[in-house]
Amino acid sequence: MTDTPTTGTPESPMLEMRNVSKAFPGVRALDDVSLDVRAGEVLALVGENGAGKSTLIKILAGAQQPDSGTILLDGEPVRIATPADAERLGIVTVYQEFNLFPSLTVAENLMFGSYRKSGWLIDWRATRREAVRALTEMHVHLDPDRPVSGLSVAEKQILEIAKALHRRVRVLVLDEPTAVLGGSDVDSLMTTIRSLRERGVGVIFISHRLEEIFDIADRYLVLKDGTRTDAGDVSQVDAAQIVSKMVGRTLEALDARPAREAREEVLRVEELNRAGVLHDISFSLAAGEVLGIAGLRGAGRTELARAIFGADPHDSGRIFVRGRETTIGSPGAAIAKGIGLVPEERKTQGLLMNLSTVQNIPLVQMVATHARIVRPLREEALAKRHVKDLRIRVGDTGASVATLSGGNQQKVVLAKWLESGASILIFDEPTRGIDVGSKREIYELIRRLCDEGFGIIVISSELPEILQVSDRVLVMHAGEIAAELDRANATEELIMSHAVGGMLTT
Repeated sequence: MTDTPTTGTPESPMLEMRNVSKAFPGVRALDDVSLDVRAGEVLALVGENGAGKSTLIKILAGAQQPDSGTILLDGEPVRIATPADAERLGIVTVYQEFNLFPSLTVAENLMFGSYRKSGWLIDWRATRREAVRALTEMHVHLDPDRPVSGLSVAEKQILEIAKALHRRVRVLVLDEPTAVLGGSDVDSLMTTIRSLRERGVGVIFISHRLEEIFDIADRYLVLKDGTRTDAGDVSQVDAAQIVSKMVGRTLEALDARPAREAREEVLRVEELNRAGVLHDISFSLAAGEVLGIAGLRGAGRTELARAIFGADPHDSGRIFVRGRETTIGSPGAAIAKGIGLVPEERKTQGLLMNLSTVQNIPLVQMVATHARIVRPLREEALAKRHVKDLRIRVGDTGASVATLSGGNQQKVVLAKWLESGASILIFDEPTRGIDVGSKREIYELIRRLCDEGFGIIVISSELPEILQVSDRVLVMHAGEIAAELDRANATEELIMSHAVGGMLTT
């Protein structure tokens, strides 16, 4: 395999994105954003979840088209209409979700699209020989005959990068490459990135882990709410300065809520573990309390919620509900104990989108009681009561919930759990994809439920939201509880400090 060709120099960018904008219905994802990458450098792209990073790299990868702006390679404008266009230009993106064929071998995945042929037929022996040669030259220690389905997550990550190198990559985009790695695997990845830099490859490195950025990146660019807020040399800033550019979004404020008196404990988790995901998680939740869980993507927040709810197994640990130890091995067991989960993906995990509001609301209660008979009049009455109580804006309760706005869909999910009799609710990203007015209504509903004695856990990537609704805040980092903060002393900067591994002074 020959060295990757480069044209850009330390003085002139190899790749540029100029004044790129992109809007979706109701959301301006990118607003006049520019970046440049030079040959042989690592550019760190940082920002909170929802800042616009994913949209920007999807445009660069040809998966989405910008509304305006220009992309230049070696100073010449290029059009990237498809992922194939990007690859042809030497721009390769490695996403968190791997693009591999599980039933094929390492060699077959590596050579996919460039199999050696003998006439019209694939020459499998020649293809394997080429794969072995490429793996050897790249110092990738993977068995070429091993099915990808048997690889570890770290090995799949290595194979994705090997595919990019084999395709003579010029610009490599790594989207949270260490979110699924740990320990020596992270060290190996960093060694690979340094090797790429020496070969003249430009790397765009997306990570929430600031220690990695200061370890590997030459320059940084910060996005916040779809705009570029800062950029420069990593050597000229510290973690606090980068974090200050990442935070600062404002949400419509609610009136300050007085601190509640201590109430009875409704949930306690002790030393919950799941190998490689959760490590000795312990906390308690009281009736009438909102416990916020903050942290960056990959920190283990959703995994914790799913473990408590019984959707994912845990290896060890104890869960107590209202003082009694209980085994929760399935969502059904959690429902029986009065625990409900309002999931992050409401359209795929929270609702049956082809069913109506009337049909969705009683679903959990019907499953919990093994109901076999549908009672349309009763269901219609239930729907009308929840529509009024939760102020669900729906013209026809018999129409598909797909016709509702995001905020009203979320209220239908909540109505479903209230009807089930749940008194401990876990909200995972409760206002994602919801407009500001509906956000305020969701916050008010959470407060009202607390006043009624519910125990509430709120997981959110939006720091202002966490501070808005929480009585206490747990901050997760790398599958662990990095800090527990009272509402009185919690700040965005302090939460972010613990979320990135405690690099900031407090």
